[in-house]
Amino acid sequence: MEKSLAALAAYQISNFFQANGPTTQAECDDRAQSMTGQPATPTRLQGGSSYTVLAGNQVVQFRAPSAALDLDFLGHVHTAYAGFMPLPSDEGRLGELCVYSMQDVGGVSMYLARDSLYADGCSLLRRTLADFARFFASAWHQTPAALPQPDRAALQSTYLAQLQQLKAGLPPRFGSVLQHLTPRVKDITANNWPLVPNHGDLLENNIHVDARTGALTGVCDWADTQIGPFGMSVGEIENLLGIPKAANKQTARNEHAYHANHGELRALFYDELHRAIGGASPHDRERIEDARLLGLFFMYGWRFDGDGNQLPAREDDASLHHLDAVLRATCDGFH
Repeated sequence: MEKSLAALAAYQISNFFQANGPTTQAECDDRAQSMTGQPATPTRLQGGSSYTVLAGNQVVQFRAPSAALDLDFLGHVHTAYAGFMPLPSDEGRLGELCVYSMQDVGGVSMYLARDSLYADGCSLLRRTLADFARFFASAWHQTPAALPQPDRAALQSTYLAQLQQLKAGLPPRFGSVLQHLTPRVKDITANNWPLVPNHGDLLENNIHVDARTGALTGVCDWADTQIGPFGMSVGEIENLLGIPKAANKQTARNEHAYHANHGELRALFYDELHRAIGGASPHDRERIEDARLLGLFFMYGWRFDGDGNQLPAREDDASLHHLDAVLRATCDGFH
């Protein structure tokens, strides 16, 4: 795994500087060292629109101008997820690149901690799941009133249009769930249900844990955060309850291999989430479930064509394979 990750990081770094020259990797490293007084080392996991280094206890990130961060918005998000999110600071520019610094959240990405988290029946993962529930509950309690919020009627209209597009374009087996969700959108966009910042990419590489204890140390990469109903990103918990597998030779489908005790672990997470938000009522639980399903369809039900147009996913898309596996495991009546 380490060799493949190193190769991927090297590839991403090379592509980043080819696309965002003439500033070089060495110049970025020198800038980070001059800012922190510590040698700069590229992080083991990189992104497509940035170059990130660790210098002492600081993370310094160089981003393409097209991927500049909205620091005012992220300040509100940081309030919502205090203790779980690093707060970036503007450090000016290096050439055309935007420079940011933030505190290192510590730990390692879940991707690199799999062996310890999944040992002994996922004993350490239980701590991760409980902390992850408290992470979501933080936004329930702490999203600031000053956070700019979308118009709820417009949000409802957008969601309904997207559900209609998915219902028309996805394979028929998804139709019953989409049909169920359509009238529920009004309930999760109502004034008495919180709109919160939802992380747009809660994958293993962005979730950092203490590999010795399973404790959640922080969540990274908030650039794609969107404001929406509470619960829309909760479905990403499924990424912690299984491991993606390569395409099955018989079916040519990518598989999501769940842990043997995924049902017990999922129940642990939701029990803690319901407790942490202050004792979820039956209606609250229904709305969390509806928002979860909506978020899953919007995350995994789309594909993009060569011109960047968003279209319903097709049977051969890995994202649809994941959605199919998650619904089979968690949605009664889906076959």
